[in-house]
Amino acid sequence: MTRRMSRAQRKEAFMEAAERTYDALEDWYDDHPEASFEEIEAVAREERRKLMGRGLAVLVNGRDSGYQLAGMTCQKCGHAMDYKGAGFRRTIRGLEGKTELERAYYVCPNCKGETIFPPG
Repeated sequence: MTRRMSRAQRKEAFMEAAERTYDALEDWYDDHPEASFEEIEAVAREERRKLMGRGLAVLVNGRDSGYQLAGMTCQKCGHAMDYKGAGFRRTIRGLEGKTELERAYYVCPNCKGETIFPPG
């Protein structure tokens, strides 16, 4: 699981990802010197989506796992949910790309299949 990071560590992780993204664009352009601006832009757009997905993962995963000391309550039955651990992964497909979140995970012992992956 991603560890809790300071703001400086999160920024450094994002900047390293941005540098890798820029290098990937340079490498692609080296391999496609006759590419049109539209082709370059399409590749850059896809690389930007990947970067933003990684950046959002650093921002979210580097702060909080979603663990609640008081626990979580099932929205369906109101019963206390069982904590199943941290480090569960879920891929979110948002406007800015695909982001893999690592979070705490809770299951309701009363409601079959009722789970929560904070923050929701």
